[in-house]
Amino acid sequence: MSKLKKKLSDQVLELASKNIGNDIPLYDMTDEMQDIYHWALNNAPIYQLRKWKKDFKQRHKEQEEQE
Repeated sequence: MSKLKKKLSDQVLELASKNIGNDIPLYDMTDEMQDIYHWALNNAPIYQLRKWKKDFKQRHKEQEEQE
């Protein structure tokens, strides 16, 4: 995995944890769900990781504004 892809995957994982943590805790996922989640982060193309990062940032911003 390239450094850029690894960096994006880590950023998306962190942002997703913040967003998902509010509604669906990551710890409530089954082992199979966690495997799929990590597989997607590791195998998604860079453009998809960038899109997810942008989407999660937007959701996090919207959640902060609602509070």
